[in-house]
Formats: sequence, C-alpha cells, structure tokens
Amino acid sequence: MRVVMPVYSLGGCFVNVTATLWPITVSTMKKILLLTLRIVVALLGIGYIIYAMNWQDTVDSEGVVHPGVISTIKTADAKLLLLAFLMVGLIYPIFCTRWWMLMRVRGMHCTWGKAFRLAMVGCFFNYCMPGSTGGDVVKAYYAAKGSDRKTDAVISVVVDRIMGLLGLFIVAGVTGLTLLDEPRVRYITGMIWLFGVCGVIGASIYFSGRLRKKLHLDALIAKLPGGRILAQIDQAAVAYRGHVGALFGGLAMSTLLHLILTTATVISGVALGITQPLRMMFTVIPILFLGMAVPITPQGIGVVEAIGGQLLVEPTLCSFNQLVGMLMLARVFQLAYSLMGALFLLKGDIHIHQAAESVEKMEQEIGQPADTQ
Repeated sequence: MRVVMPVYSLGGCFVNVTATLWPITVSTMKKILLLTLRIVVALLGIGYIIYAMNWQDTVDSEGVVHPGVISTIKTADAKLLLLAFLMVGLIYPIFCTRWWMLMRVRGMHCTWGKAFRLAMVGCFFNYCMPGSTGGDVVKAYYAAKGSDRKTDAVISVVVDRIMGLLGLFIVAGVTGLTLLDEPRVRYITGMIWLFGVCGVIGASIYFSGRLRKKLHLDALIAKLPGGRILAQIDQAAVAYRGHVGALFGGLAMSTLLHLILTTATVISGVALGITQPLRMMFTVIPILFLGMAVPITPQGIGVVEAIGGQLLVEPTLCSFNQLVGMLMLARVFQLAYSLMGALFLLKGDIHIHQAAESVEKMEQEIGQPADTQ
C-alpha cells in the first residue's frame, strides 16, 4: 500500500513526501534502523553531556572551585566571544569561492553571488535539518537543475566536500605533530597521517592515466551495475586532473578556513576561562572537528564532547563545562550564519542556471538564443 503525502513548498523548494507503509522494502528498513540508531546515539550523547556537567559551583577536597554552568556563562569575556563570532563569518566567503572556482574551471559559469546564495542554503540544511549531508544534496540538485552538464555539476559539489575534508586533515595532522609527546594525541595523529597517506596513494592511482590503463579501471567500472552512469561520474571526476592549480588552490582555501575556525574556537575557549596551553588547544580542536565531520550524531554532539573530555579536561586548566561551552559556541556561531541560507531559501531564486522554460521564454521575447550559463 503506497500513500502519497502532499507536496510542500518552502521558498520555491518543493518536496514530494512519499511514504510506503506496506510492504516495507529492505532498503527502507535499513534507512529506518540507521536513523533510529543515530537518534539513540544522539540522545545518549546529550544524556552524557547533561550527566557530566557541573550545574552548580562545587569545591573539591583540595579547595579547587569548579564553576557551574551559570558561573561559566557569567564570567565569559563578551569581547572575545564577539571576536570569535566575527571570525567564523570569514569562512563562508572562502568556502563559497572554493566551490565557485571548482565549477568555473570545468566551464560551468555562474556569478559568485549565485554560488554564495546556494552555498549558504546548503549550510542551512547542514546545520538546521537532520543528517550531515543534506546541504550537499541540495547544492548538487540546484547546481545541476537547468544545466546540460548535470553530472559535472554534481561532481563539483563532491570534489568541494573532499577539499574541505582534506583541509581539515592537513590542519589536524600538522598541528598534531607539535604534541607527539602526548600519547593520546600521538595515536590520533598517527591515524590521521596513515589515512592521509592511503588517500594520496589511492588518488594517485585513480588519476594516473597510465595506471588506469594497466589496471583496466575503465573496463571494470563499465562492468559494474549502472556502469554507464558510473562511467559518466568517473569521467567528470577524472577531468579535474587537468586543473591541478585549482585543486591546490581549493586545498589552500580549505586549510585557511579551518585554521580560522580553529582559532575562533580557541578564542571562545579562552573567553570561557580555559587555560590549557595554546599548543594543546590548536592540536586537539581540529581533531574534534574531524569527529564532528563523521555522521554518527548531528554535528557529533556527545561523541566529540566525550573525546574532548579525554584530551582537554584537566583540573584548573579546563573543566567539562568549559569544554562543552566552547564546542557548543562553535556550533551555535555556524548555525547563526547558516540562517542566512534560510532567508535566501524563503526569497527563492537559488538556481545557478535558468530553467529551460525560462530560457525559451527569454528567447521568444528577445528573438535570439539566451545564455544559460
């Protein structure tokens, strides 16, 4: 039995909600179980945070005062928090420029303003809707809509996401090298570099024309289920090997924006009274951001706090309350900026390319072909 729910509209973004009540397919069941598991883990994480926080001021046996939640908030340096908030705002023009550049080098031309609007809508879905990749799906959909190069448009979003993760890996890996005397940091840094080396080797094989021929990679892809579509995706991805400068430029921008975000988070921690050495802060925070990037819970809530508790919490230097406050501020600051995407969504006109109907109408009005790029 299939029940089709109404079509909802939000600023021109239409969603056809279809629910299959019976029979439930294996794929649907897996999605339900995965969503349920993520909700349970998120609730456990929130429960852990609530349990571990000190809600009232306490004094331990050595006479050390541990500020409660209210005291931590009251004693925060408002000027430093404002500085941190303003710094976070710098990352959005950077990551938008990165995606805009990745599209342009592949011949998908649009104005920077259109790319910025759609990028911010993607941020809104990332931070304000369930799931960690909803923003990428929205970006890919509207980047492809109205374009005659839909696969290239979607791949630009995928490459942009990979660039962002690589930049975070670089920041976490390099800063981790400054604290190898700490066993826990040394282990995590080693894992980061191991994954990084494996990624470089894999990318070298994938993009090497000579190795692809020796491994008959194109033939292998063609034999897979959906081989024709996979081949188109593969060709769109491999095409970026002819734009090495753009890839390195995107990687540099990714590294810069993650350094800015890390610095803003460190400033927030200092504003809340954390006195851990800055070297320790700049090493651990990128590692925690990697935890946020893993889609276990929304924005890694609970999971990241548990990891940070093992790496940063230390008497007189950093309380669990201060750690939670710092991480929550990092999320809230990004959430606040992502609301700009909601305004663009309500206003509409978040398409990068004109719809075919609009192009035809324009051609009829002016009597000549219109440029859809």
